Amino acid sequence: MSKIVRNDTKVLIVEDDKSLRELLQMELSRSGYKVTATGSGEEGLEVYREEIFNVVLQDIRMPGMDGVEALKLMRAESNIPEVIMFTGHGTIETAVECIKHGAYDYLTKPIKLDELELLIDKACEKNRLRLENINLKKEIKRFENHRIIGKSQAIQKVLDTVQRWGVTDEHVLISGESGTGKELIARAVHDASRRASKPFVTVNCGRFDANTAESELFGHMQGAYTGANKGRAGLFELADTGTLFMDEVSEMPLDVQVKLLRILETSTFRRMGGNHDIRVNVRFVFASNKILADCVNRGEFREDLYHRVNLLPIPVPPLRQRIDDILPLAWFFIRQCNEVDPRNWEITDEAMASLCAYQWPGNVRELRNTIRRACILANEPIITPDLFPFSPPKACYTPTANLANTEVATFTPAPLWAVEREHIEKVLKLVDQNKSRAAKLLEIDRKTLYTKLERYGLES
Repeated sequence: MSKIVRNDTKVLIVEDDKSLRELLQMELSRSGYKVTATGSGEEGLEVYREEIFNVVLQDIRMPGMDGVEALKLMRAESNIPEVIMFTGHGTIETAVECIKHGAYDYLTKPIKLDELELLIDKACEKNRLRLENINLKKEIKRFENHRIIGKSQAIQKVLDTVQRWGVTDEHVLISGESGTGKELIARAVHDASRRASKPFVTVNCGRFDANTAESELFGHMQGAYTGANKGRAGLFELADTGTLFMDEVSEMPLDVQVKLLRILETSTFRRMGGNHDIRVNVRFVFASNKILADCVNRGEFREDLYHRVNLLPIPVPPLRQRIDDILPLAWFFIRQCNEVDPRNWEITDEAMASLCAYQWPGNVRELRNTIRRACILANEPIITPDLFPFSPPKACYTPTANLANTEVATFTPAPLWAVEREHIEKVLKLVDQNKSRAAKLLEIDRKTLYTKLERYGLES
């Protein structure tokens, strides 16, 4: 079991015995838990509805609403917190019934503090794993390439901004064309924050419509609409204490934008069919492939919401503006193919030139798919330009109009391979034939260097 951070563990006590309630609150608070105590089932249910807890400690026998009835109503509201029941002698059958209704475990009175704390920690660990599993199901296949590859000044500037904004707790807006890697940037913001170990929940607002948005974001109560046979936690609840990444926020329906604005201002929301506000602690990261200011002018995005989300902007440049990153990204995707295909892949100089000459309207996503497609189509583990689904413009030499006649006369065109051969030869002389240092200066791997040395007859 991983180490439980008790000052992050929120415990709700529902116990009508005042002396026991105050004792538990004092001792558990002293042990580091964040404790809220209530004296009845009705009061406990009310607090349960208004705040998100990790663990609930609840007595079974209480005047008015007993623990079993309160448990059923709590589980109808949310099944995320773990509920531990207290029972007196002779009520074990009732405690077993509680387990059937979703309780985590039960303890018999008198309660031993050490035993209780151990059980709370185990319940909290199960609670954490449940939230992680829910989020992993949503994130699966979304972070296959959770690495930001690049050495260009443009991407380094983005990463510097990520580090600056990450340590704050304010909301971030990531803008850029489709396929530029905004989701990876959002994850990097989360990883750079104090919430790095907390949930990172993602949602694509572009797939929302008026009927699904509220249920997805806010959750719903049992019976909130036709087919809602049980209550469901929304994404805001799943992201509590962590980060919620809202992609394509410009596509969110206007009526949902109003409710999002309220959450940003009050940190509270209300489930569909619910009558109680729930408080959450969420850091929002937004992303858009549209210019939100233009969306505001067209009436597609609320101006007041725009000013709330556009606090810390991170513009992500398109791939055509970071040419230095194309080849490192291509090699990264090729290495991924190596994990599936045991052969050692190579890429020809002509193919590398083609990749750098192309404009990449689909950005990094298009580059990744292009490399994957090439690896599938290739008969040999060598990537050549004919495997690409595009025809980059062919380079041609045309003297400029203002070039002096003497310069034109003294210029002797040479094949590209001859220029490259001469350059490699000069670099080798500079480093006293040290192949490793030469490869580093040329920014290629040693295997590629040896291939070129053999091709150009430079082997010593």
